[in-house]
Amino acid sequence: MEMHQVLRRAAVTVCIMLSACAATGPAGAGNAYGAFLAARYAGAADDPATAANYYAEALREDPANPQFISEGFVAALMAGDPRASTLAAQVPGNPLAILLLGNQAAMNGDYAQAASIFSTLPPDDLSGLIQPLLLAWAAFGQGNTQAALTALGPSFNNGPFGPVYVLNAALIADAANDQKDAGQLYAAVNTDSPNLRLAQILASWAARQGNAQQAEAELAVLVAAHPDLQMALPQLQASMNKPVVNTAREGMAEAYLTLAGSLDQPAQGFLRTVFLHFALQLRPDLTAARLLLANEQTAGATPAPAQLRNALATLQQVRPSDPLYGPAALQEANLLAALNQPQAAVALMDKLIALNPADPDLPGDAAEVLRGAGENEAAIPYYTRAIQAAGSPPPAGAWTLFFDRGICEDALGNWEAAEPDMRQALSLSPEQPYVLNYLGYTWALRGEKLGEAKAMLERAVKLDPNDGAEIDSLGYVNLRQGETKTALALLTHAVQLDPDDAEVNGHLGDAFWQAGQKLQAEYQWQRALSLKPDAKLRAELSAKLQQHFAPPA
Repeated sequence: MEMHQVLRRAAVTVCIMLSACAATGPAGAGNAYGAFLAARYAGAADDPATAANYYAEALREDPANPQFISEGFVAALMAGDPRASTLAAQVPGNPLAILLLGNQAAMNGDYAQAASIFSTLPPDDLSGLIQPLLLAWAAFGQGNTQAALTALGPSFNNGPFGPVYVLNAALIADAANDQKDAGQLYAAVNTDSPNLRLAQILASWAARQGNAQQAEAELAVLVAAHPDLQMALPQLQASMNKPVVNTAREGMAEAYLTLAGSLDQPAQGFLRTVFLHFALQLRPDLTAARLLLANEQTAGATPAPAQLRNALATLQQVRPSDPLYGPAALQEANLLAALNQPQAAVALMDKLIALNPADPDLPGDAAEVLRGAGENEAAIPYYTRAIQAAGSPPPAGAWTLFFDRGICEDALGNWEAAEPDMRQALSLSPEQPYVLNYLGYTWALRGEKLGEAKAMLERAVKLDPNDGAEIDSLGYVNLRQGETKTALALLTHAVQLDPDDAEVNGHLGDAFWQAGQKLQAEYQWQRALSLKPDAKLRAELSAKLQQHFAPPA
């Protein structure tokens, strides 16, 4: 069966489970029904934690309602809520309930019972993926290492999921101190796409075999592919002599994690989330799963505040002694910033800066948070520190630091400091249209160096011919030079590209006025006012309308 067919069938399994839940109308009292509706609303808003609380409230009022039980179980699973365990026994035959009950048996150390429970999984695609892994780890937990390896062997060639089974077999042999089989199996692991957990596992094996150079190479490849993990490299290197998995319970957590990482289709978000929660229930210190779960909890172009808070709660469990504390804390700081808590975000980043004084990126990250919150003055020292850390002469990539510091300085009315920063940014990245546009447009606003400004803006437009802001800037400098006809054509095109930009519409109004087209100017200024400009632009537009079109006394 092709991969997309397996994933689609797994998604259908979940959809059938959810639709079957919705087939029964709520039968509780008014309070129960109100809580049920609130739970449904929270679930639709991607807030499973709140949904689970409301389902629990509905069940207190109507504990035998099958719909409340089924949907409450799903919400609790999505939230990683312990109440899912209580509800699992009330949804017999549900594959996720079977998995949860088997996990609990393993957590209690009863691997024979866990194997018995996992063996009752229904014969569908979802169960077919996870069942061999869990049964193998349960066999290992009972001391039957060879039975575990033998059980996984037939799945090694299971299409795109084959590497998952090979990796888990290697972990089983490794945990059993079976050096020969572990070495052969690790050598067969697919390393085409380096990821965090795989790099940790392979580095650990190499280091414990006395090959520190190969272990460090595994981590170096990881950091090259994921530069955000650079700050974690020293701690990852320090911990690579320790085995990654020691017990069957930890192995089951790895099984859920590796399978969650392999379900890479967008429609599999539900299963990824549940499997990651299962991994963390079995092994709360599995930080790679926390990082992946936090990403899953904030999936989408614009995550809702509830999603951000849930991801924050996931990451706040990571302790400073964890090798992955740095990346987790940085992700946590970004979530705080997205929740409009810039001071808390920067306070956390300050801790990371203290722990990683040589990291050139962290001060820049803190500066970005402050600039995004409008705290330009506070951001400047962080940009300065990032520029100093970048070295002298600064690398080409440091243009963003000079550019962003210049924006802060300009916002504070300090163009004397901002202009050299902008020029430095341009010298590091001469063909960067953002810098060309900012510098050229600011000169045009100030009535300075109009010829140089025009040449810069012409370069910017040539580099990015469909950017309305840059065409607007070029039109504006033509307007300042008295080239009204050219300005009018450029600004009309800019409005066509950015019809809802107040500043661009205002500039077109200026061009109409300069061309003597007063009615068009009034219309364009009025339109710009309707687009909710900032206070400064609103005052300028109102003054023009008052001056030129005020009603007679």
